[in-house]
Amino acid sequence: MWIESQRKVASSVSSLLPGMCGVLCVVAFVAATQVCAGQTTIASKRIHGFDISLMSKSGELAAKDEYCASFSASGEPTDVEGVFLEFAQQVGKIRESARKFPLALDILGRYCGTVDLGKQYYHPAFYYVEVHYADSLRKRRTCRFFLTLR
Repeated sequence: MWIESQRKVASSVSSLLPGMCGVLCVVAFVAATQVCAGQTTIASKRIHGFDISLMSKSGELAAKDEYCASFSASGEPTDVEGVFLEFAQQVGKIRESARKFPLALDILGRYCGTVDLGKQYYHPAFYYVEVHYADSLRKRRTCRFFLTLR
């Protein structure tokens, strides 16, 4: 009798698993690719106790786009200060002078702003993208990415 009831429970649970797995996989995929509405993560890094993500509307590095930088510590959004992006193009062995773009607070832990890199003379173009910020102790920090503009 007890074995028969266990089999019924096991069969009902096993019939639910494929549907639950599909829902969980979809939720995990959406959370990984689209962090904020209309923004897709193009690069992320864990540095100085923060998870820093660089996001854009187009989902890739673009010459003119709205970019956001999100900061979280232990999975929770975290406020920082003085956030700006710096773009420096790499041409051969030469690193061109950087252009700075300030970001403004959008929501807790997310800073957004518009970036216009101007006319692109090299295709593909390689950029050092730096996210500058000050942590809670007001110490200036930098997170560096090397990205390609296609």
